[in-house]
Amino acid sequence: PLLIPNHLFHHPCDLAFFSLCRYGTYTHGIFRKLGIPGPTPLPFVGTALGYRNGFYVFDMKCFSKYGRMWGFYDGRQPVLAITDPDMIKTVLVKECYSVFTNRRTLGPVGFMKSAISLSEDEEWKRIRTLLSPTFTTGKLKEVRKEEDF
Repeated sequence: PLLIPNHLFHHPCDLAFFSLCRYGTYTHGIFRKLGIPGPTPLPFVGTALGYRNGFYVFDMKCFSKYGRMWGFYDGRQPVLAITDPDMIKTVLVKECYSVFTNRRTLGPVGFMKSAISLSEDEEWKRIRTLLSPTFTTGKLKEVRKEEDF
């Protein structure tokens, strides 16, 4: 818990301002605590100002500066970026049922609400269970053979 001496707030606006600042930044220490590098976020906007030149440019700058994994913030929401294929496989295939079930919420509409990449929790598990038999190694190799013609 954060303990604040009473003498620091001489006016009710002081406490309101402090509370507002705290609210805008309280998630911004998560990656630092975990030892994950990344750009320094600003209150409320996080690292969104880095997208001014586009997401691709932002990601390439972060990749060259921080390596295969970095953390950034969409506003107050922490986002972990991973480019290591083995780690991606662990997240999306091996540990997907136990730890990494939810992805970033983008506010899907219409038929996109049932897309596996945007679904969460039980709905995501249900869709993945339905789709998994379709993408076995054998079936993917068959598709690859047909593409080679």
